[in-house]
Amino acid sequence: MIKVTYLYHSGFLVELERHILIFDYYKGELPKDLNGKKLLVFASHKHADHFQLSVLKWAEGMPGDAHFFMGNDIKLNEKYLTRKGICPDILERTERMRGQMVYENPEEGLKVETLRSTDQGVAFLVCVENVSIYHAGDLNDWYWPGESKSANEEMKKNYRKEIDRIAGRHFDVAFVPLDPRLEEGFGLGMDYFLQKVNADKVFPMHMWEDYDVIERYKQTKMGRDFAEKIKCFPY
Repeated sequence: MIKVTYLYHSGFLVELERHILIFDYYKGELPKDLNGKKLLVFASHKHADHFQLSVLKWAEGMPGDAHFFMGNDIKLNEKYLTRKGICPDILERTERMRGQMVYENPEEGLKVETLRSTDQGVAFLVCVENVSIYHAGDLNDWYWPGESKSANEEMKKNYRKEIDRIAGRHFDVAFVPLDPRLEEGFGLGMDYFLQKVNADKVFPMHMWEDYDVIERYKQTKMGRDFAEKIKCFPY
């Protein structure tokens, strides 16, 4: 069983048989009960649209253990958490993840890998219960219209370098940016991901509520070629 719930922006909840995974919580409704499942919380980096302390407070109020995986640019310490009303013991269950890092817990059947972001923090590659999940965070080909040609070429090179590390890999579910602010370059990161990586279901994200961008992308050549994989909003 794989159940995906869109929270907001780049935030998703993935429910499996024995685990609930939360990715890049910004805002949106979180479950009131985990139904006895293990909780895994992921935050790719410190930008406010990818990480909010409220997700830690929510997790603290859930019964059972939770494990946290955070980009290492998210700086948390006991004094700060205590001041914010969060038990600092949470740090004992937090993994600080930098680019190209691997965490494994064979007893739980959990493996978490990372790629370097082209913005800040990391992208997550998670395997648990024999389900493989990719969450890009802010790893994308950020082709900004106002940037110089050389800057955009460097961005493309860096993005492709990271995606090439997982070329040919299979994911049951992938969450990939499709940001309309990039104008004509809005689909470049998605294009390269679809070319290089095998994903059964691809959920566009980071759309800033412009959900029509999914249909616009599906009218492009690459979007038409991979239309059956790309999920349409509302998810």
